[in-house]
Amino acid sequence: MSAKISFKQLQALEAVARLGSFTLAAKELGVSQPTVSNLVYSLEQQYQCRLLDRTGTTISPTAALDEVRADIRALIALGNSIASQLSSGQDLLTGKFQIGYSTYQIAMPPIAEFVRAHPGVDVTARALASHDLLPLLYAGDFDVGFVTAKELPPDLEGIKIAETRIGLVVPDAHPLAKAGTAAWEDAANLKLIQREPSSSTRQIFEAAARLAQTSLTTILGLGSWGSIRTLVKSGAGIGVAFAQECQDEPGVSFVPIKDNNLTAHHCLACLPAMRGTAAVDRFFRIADGLRDCDALLSSAKP
Repeated sequence: MSAKISFKQLQALEAVARLGSFTLAAKELGVSQPTVSNLVYSLEQQYQCRLLDRTGTTISPTAALDEVRADIRALIALGNSIASQLSSGQDLLTGKFQIGYSTYQIAMPPIAEFVRAHPGVDVTARALASHDLLPLLYAGDFDVGFVTAKELPPDLEGIKIAETRIGLVVPDAHPLAKAGTAAWEDAANLKLIQREPSSSTRQIFEAAARLAQTSLTTILGLGSWGSIRTLVKSGAGIGVAFAQECQDEPGVSFVPIKDNNLTAHHCLACLPAMRGTAAVDRFFRIADGLRDCDALLSSAKP
């Protein structure tokens, strides 16, 4: 019978792959560098496969490791969660917690509540477009992610946090701001400032336009809402954004287009293997409890 994988082997392998260094991994784990090397080497020998590519001073995971890396991270998180709760004897959380998000208006309330409720957790939150966030979530670099899409990918576990409209962003003095709503014929005559082509916001907006047989004129694609808002205020063009992003923004107004296809879901998601960890479960419960608060931000209706 072959030897079983040890928890220490997995910890060493994950740390080296993440940090790209045996020395840094040893420092993080509080052991010697030869110990880390031996743990990784024994694991590779045990299964007769290479898990790390060592090219000069560069260390990176192989394709074989990439296949199971997210599961390794989930297993380590579960182990750390169990050890933390058993050693403390209390319902406390410690350790690191990584969050990815695409729309800060949706993500910040549950993040703030989680930090307030669990000050012992080292929380890092990183803003990314959903198409950039998803690969990192699948790779295990994030414990949870706030994803914007028409529907949540079926191989992730999650809940819908909010539903919002996508529409036009105009200066307060613009005629469409006074009208309160717009039609696709209005959008066809505008110079639009959108997000980059791969963003969920733009993909949903342009797909709805195609269904409505409307040709759009996009003069600029940008990576952030802040840049779009600034250019709209300057009169450079008309923006495309979520209703939540325009909430309480001085100088600009959100104008919904009369089309039910311009609806997006904001979902909190994680890998199925991570759902049972204490920190992820607690974060989901907090986010679920705040869904009613987020819903009031979706005040713009078709």
